[in-house]
Amino acid sequence: MCADILEGQTADGHPPHYICFCRRPETPSCNARHAPRGRPALLDVASRSCELPLMALCRAAHQRKHETGRAQVLILYEVEPVVPEAVDLPPPAEAAADVIPVLVCCLQKIGHADLLHALACGFDVIHLQSCAGAAGLAQQERQVELAHVLGGLGRILLFGDGGTLARRLEAGIFPFASVSPDVLAVGSRRDTARASAAALLPAKAGNIALPEQAPYGAVSLDADRCTHCSSCVWVCPSDALSLTEAGGALSFVESLCFQCGLCVSICPQRALRMAPGMDLSAAAVLPHLLDGTAEGCGNAAGAEAGPAEALPASLPPVLPAG
Repeated sequence: MCADILEGQTADGHPPHYICFCRRPETPSCNARHAPRGRPALLDVASRSCELPLMALCRAAHQRKHETGRAQVLILYEVEPVVPEAVDLPPPAEAAADVIPVLVCCLQKIGHADLLHALACGFDVIHLQSCAGAAGLAQQERQVELAHVLGGLGRILLFGDGGTLARRLEAGIFPFASVSPDVLAVGSRRDTARASAAALLPAKAGNIALPEQAPYGAVSLDADRCTHCSSCVWVCPSDALSLTEAGGALSFVESLCFQCGLCVSICPQRALRMAPGMDLSAAAVLPHLLDGTAEGCGNAAGAEAGPAEALPASLPPVLPAG
């Protein structure tokens, strides 16, 4: 999947931004087809590259915040919202924040990793237009809710019309501390999401409980049931599960597991169990033995409670689109 970022210049000094995920930006169905001519930056967001579709925007926001101390507001939309004339918004020169509107040809392709990275690296609030269609909206809400739990709570707001957006833009916001975007964009998008969550959440956060179907988590083992058939290792697509050289014991790396469930479904003894969550400690990227004890189960059920387990296991509600 690729993203073209096209930039032009406007009279108020802030360039309009257009992000296109289409292979050909001139495709008639693309909402960004009217983007002005400019220098496109081609980003591969499917590989293990550290580049992200919002990277250029994050860099600029981080720099503006460093230079001016002003809050940074990001608006992502597919259909340009119409702001009612009755809403009195201050001119850009008098506003307390920089508002950056970005036209995206497919908002469904903006995931939780993009939102977390943007919040950690410069933007204080993200106003996200609700996707059209029940399926698209449901997928978008899952991504937003996951970003909420991982540090974006209260800073990602869905809107459905220009009036709702305008009222929210009238509210004052305080700038949050931000990290250089390139510092957190390391490895894969999963790595970036994990690093961004660590930057957004309190330093004492350890194991963060996530909802079902979250693409992060641990695997626990019932050692009494396991017959060491190795079926789970052979089907693991991410190499999160492996066998140790000595003794053939199961080894697990939580940061590589995206909770696909193949290991659980193929186990003939039903000895494995998944537990969605994210361990923000350094141990998450290191292999450890699955021996059926609490120590060997990461943040799975039965593990010793950490300081962050007081965080909600269920997702907070997404603010209504209005």
